Amino acid sequence: MMMTPKQTELASKLEQAFALYGFAQPNVAKLKDYIGTTLKTLYKYFPSKEDMIIGALNYRHSRYISFLETGCPPSRNEALKHIFERLSLWLNTYAPRGCMSLQALASYPGNQEIETAVNEHKHDVLLWLNQKLKDEALAQTAFLLHEGMSSAWPVLGEDALSAATAAVDTLLD
Repeated sequence: MMMTPKQTELASKLEQAFALYGFAQPNVAKLKDYIGTTLKTLYKYFPSKEDMIIGALNYRHSRYISFLETGCPPSRNEALKHIFERLSLWLNTYAPRGCMSLQALASYPGNQEIETAVNEHKHDVLLWLNQKLKDEALAQTAFLLHEGMSSAWPVLGEDALSAATAAVDTLLD
């Protein structure tokens, strides 16, 4: 979904708010206060809380893919290691509670629009891995490790990176 500059600005702030407060707890009035806008403006660009969540997830998705892409080496083996180092940095910096997309899905079970946004994000990450690694089976394995590391991060922290790196080393041998 292409966002207008104003939608992008609001989505950026919504992403921060949801990262801080989660998805279930903040009502729209609290989101409005955090963002520093009016309800009229917020509803003009995102007509429902679910639309606000989808906007935040779409914004985060584009940030995440760009983040992974930054400095990614062309060599398959080096790219594979880079992916998990970048994921570790992302989790440390932006997602200490793990994957925001899966948190949204858990907070709104059965919401088709949110489920679609999450599935598109996950599919795009898998496609990006496939493009970088140029090996579909390896990309699927890397995706599985990527998702496992994201899910384990709140419990294991840096040990999740160590485990993923050990698995990558085994794959490459």
